[in-house]
Amino acid sequence: MEDNRSTVNSEEIRKKIRRSFTLLVFSFGIPVLLIFFTIFRTQFVEGPYWRALAKKQVREDVEVPPSRGNIFARDGSLMASTVPVYALYMDFQAPKADTFLYHLPALCRQLSEKLGDRSPEGYRHHLMKGYQARSREYLITRTRVSHTDLREIQKFALFKKGRFQSGLYEKKYYRREKPYGSLASRTIGDIYGEFEKGGKNGLELQYDSLLRGKPGLSIRQKVAGKYISVITQEPVDGYDVHTTIDVAMQDIVETALIKELSRINATSGSVVLMKVKTGEVLAISNMARADSGFYVESQNFAFSDKSEPGSTFKTFAMMVALEDGVVQPGDSVDTGNGVRLMYGSRMVDHNAHRGGYHMITAAKSIWYSSNVGISYFIDKFYAADPAKFVDGLYKIGLNKPMNLEIPGAANPYIPHPNDSRYWAKTDLPWMSIGYVTQIPPIYTLAFYNAIANDGELMKPYFVHRLTHNGDVVKSFKPKTLNARICSSNTLKEIRLMLDSVVGHGTGGGAKTPVVAVAGKTGTAQLSKGSQGYRDGGKSHQVSFCGYFPADEPEYSAIVVVREPRTEQPSGGKQAGGIFREIAERIYSRSLYQNPKDVDDTTRLLVPPVKSGPYKTTKRLLDEFDIKGVSQEVNDAQWVKSASSTEHVLMHPLDVSAKLVPDVRSMGARDAVYLLGNMGLQVQIVGRGKVVRQSITPGSFYNAGQSILLTLD
Repeated sequence: MEDNRSTVNSEEIRKKIRRSFTLLVFSFGIPVLLIFFTIFRTQFVEGPYWRALAKKQVREDVEVPPSRGNIFARDGSLMASTVPVYALYMDFQAPKADTFLYHLPALCRQLSEKLGDRSPEGYRHHLMKGYQARSREYLITRTRVSHTDLREIQKFALFKKGRFQSGLYEKKYYRREKPYGSLASRTIGDIYGEFEKGGKNGLELQYDSLLRGKPGLSIRQKVAGKYISVITQEPVDGYDVHTTIDVAMQDIVETALIKELSRINATSGSVVLMKVKTGEVLAISNMARADSGFYVESQNFAFSDKSEPGSTFKTFAMMVALEDGVVQPGDSVDTGNGVRLMYGSRMVDHNAHRGGYHMITAAKSIWYSSNVGISYFIDKFYAADPAKFVDGLYKIGLNKPMNLEIPGAANPYIPHPNDSRYWAKTDLPWMSIGYVTQIPPIYTLAFYNAIANDGELMKPYFVHRLTHNGDVVKSFKPKTLNARICSSNTLKEIRLMLDSVVGHGTGGGAKTPVVAVAGKTGTAQLSKGSQGYRDGGKSHQVSFCGYFPADEPEYSAIVVVREPRTEQPSGGKQAGGIFREIAERIYSRSLYQNPKDVDDTTRLLVPPVKSGPYKTTKRLLDEFDIKGVSQEVNDAQWVKSASSTEHVLMHPLDVSAKLVPDVRSMGARDAVYLLGNMGLQVQIVGRGKVVRQSITPGSFYNAGQSILLTLD
């Protein structure tokens, strides 16, 4: 009985255990099944939705832009750099209505004072339009601001509440800035408005692939409502380009060019200054009159202008004749009254209206730039075989491309009698005086530079080296293109002729007591192919190409002026005058006497000192042992200077961000640097120091606004 009872109890216990186990299995099994169901639904039913959402939260391979390399002058001065700028936007769904309207008057006043592109009322009307439209991406101003300005604007009324309460946000862009404004601007070049497109012209285009660098990569992930970036591949910043441009000489060249272009109301002009021994381009200026009436850098005429050079070419024609031994400097030619018929066409001298030169020598035909004289000799000895004359020009190397570093540079064109082009009998005599051929000014200069350089033709170059993070990547050295363009005897005779052009001939306008100058004038009559020009559709181009000092040449330069309007074209007076001023100012830089070397009993009063950067002014005064007294000035400030009998007084100059500073009494270089860095378009007239500025000091201005500085 007890056994039966025991068996029954055991069975009941087992049943209870099975029930408990079954219940336990169900208790754990149902959640597990739910988990598997959820996984299945998430993976296969809702999977596309969640994967798309995840993709929105994480963005892979976001490009990180590199910093574009800088361009420097030969002394390390910055000529082109990249700076970040910001466009200001507003999300009008972020601020509360009462908050926005309460802060609106103060905000409009602050924006107007800071940006200067609208009045406070104008800003109120503009912002209310965005507010009423409930716009989420409303452009506050077209003016793009610097990082410093952005931080200041973020502290304005309403904006200081932060992005999510005020609605203010910014978009970052990059802008290329030239601290020296127009100085060598066309040679330095420009970049496209869309920064990522890179270089547009000049050195910016030539070295674009190196300047632009290589972009990096990052992953952007949204965390707590904000995107954070994790860089997976660092960007490689662009190389820096160190040019041969000398900022001080560039200032001298540009000032002299603009002054003369303005005086004679010329259409455009170019100057290139080279170092004789190396071929380094120290300064280059290309100015053309804009619709505004100011002269601006619009096209690199010195490299791209493929035109007939005119009388500067006569030097090369004489060189060929001397080399071939068919002409001697003392050979005579009767130029008569300055007019000679050649194959039915009139060859005319520039002084024919005064009766001509009559009997002169071959050398004097260069001195006086006689068309009749030069063409007579060349036609007399080469008419039967014009190819021999052209071959002589080719032997010098005048026809060979130099593969210059500036994109868009043209190559010379000197037709040959044996090519497919029709060769007329008039081509030879007219080629000898600078027509029929087409030679860019930089090529003409290179060969005059060779004359100054004992016959060695150097390739003009513009870049000393490329650096990356301070390390030199590549250096550029002087390159000889032709070890000797002619014999020593021919070179000697040519140099004597070029000396006399300035001393006794048409180049008198380039003559100066400061330094001996040698060179050749040029006047070319160019066809414009349209009506409205003098001389039946013709215009004039005048030039002067030479070197200084004439006995031991250090510098060579070419000056070209197109379409002088207020007086008769003159290569000697107009182009030669520019050359003279450049030569005087550059050569005079080495002639200043240190006041420390003057005996105390004869010491002059303290000389006038131009206004400018405090550190530079103080260093200058210390060098010359001149006492300087400053009033609450730190090293970073600009100063106004005033000289007394005992010292130079310096006081701070107000250079507030949106107010035009007083640059009167500054030199052109400092004034252009300061105003250009503030976004103004600077034009200068005259030379010396600034005596007048077209925008009153202390006035508000807009970025891109033009300002005219008068120097004396």
